[in-house]
This record gives sequence, C-alpha cells and structure tokens, in this order.
Amino acid sequence: MEQDKSKGLYQSAMQLGTYLGIFWAATYILLFKFPTNTLVSTMALAMYMGSPFLAGRLAAGYRRRECGNYLKFPQAWTLMFGMYMCATLLSTMTNYIFFVIIDQGAFLLQLDGILQQIINAPGIDELSKVQFDQIREFMSQMTAKDLVWQLMNNNFFNSLMLPPVIALFVRKTS
Repeated sequence: MEQDKSKGLYQSAMQLGTYLGIFWAATYILLFKFPTNTLVSTMALAMYMGSPFLAGRLAAGYRRRECGNYLKFPQAWTLMFGMYMCATLLSTMTNYIFFVIIDQGAFLLQLDGILQQIINAPGIDELSKVQFDQIREFMSQMTAKDLVWQLMNNNFFNSLMLPPVIALFVRKTS
C-alpha cells in the first residue's frame, strides 16, 4: 500500500512538474522573443517571480485532492523537488529548441544591440560604460547552447533551493 502511495506521489510530481515546465517555457519564450517590448517583458518577469507561488498552489491542490489534506514535510519536499526537476527538464528542452533551432542567435544579437545603445547613450558615466562593455564582451562570446546551459543551471539551482521553502508552506500535519 505504501509503495502505491509513493508511486502516486512521483507520478503526480511528474504531472505537476510538466505543468510548471510549460509555464516556465512560456515565460522564457515571452522574455526572449520580445526583449524590447516593456509590457511583455514585465509580464514575463512577473510570471517568473510568481512561479514558486504557482508551484505551491499546485502542490496544495495535490495535498487536498490526493492526501486528504494531510501531507508531511518529507512528502511535500519530495513532491516539490520532483516537480522542479521535471519542470527544469521540460523548460531546458524548449529553450534548446527555441534558441538553437528557431531563434538561431537573433536574441543574442538583439541583446548586443541594446547594450551598445546603452553604452552610446549620452550622460552615462565612464564606470557604467566600462561595466556594460564588459557585459557586452561576455555576451558576444556566448553561444545559444551556452545560454541554454546557463538557464538550465539556474533552474537546477532553483530546484535545490526553493522546494524545501515551499514545502514548509505546503505541508499540513493536522
């Protein structure tokens, strides 16, 4: 019986992680497809900042639906970690498809242009110019695959740091 419960927990983590990964993929596509559109970029940033709340809401729904509104911290952490790992894999796959196949470096060129405009803007101090030029130099050496790896590392770091925190809010012992 206990094995069935853990199997259901892992399957639910994969399913909920797929939903979270789709949300992340949409966030990244909005952010990277429209970097100069302030409204879309702000919406993508809000989606990114709100994704832990979505993850918590999905886990709380699982707790109510499948666990009789009772979930210990270890199970909540396992569910959250599984969700985040599945979301990381799905968003990495979609980022790879977007950057390597669809975008083919256009985002990095657009980012280079934006940084060049900032450097050439009147009234910017020399220290800021040097810092933006260093960022521009770093970004010019980055390939689309490097960007995908960087995003995956960021998501993996989030997968280690956020699940224990969110699990504290999702668990319910009485």
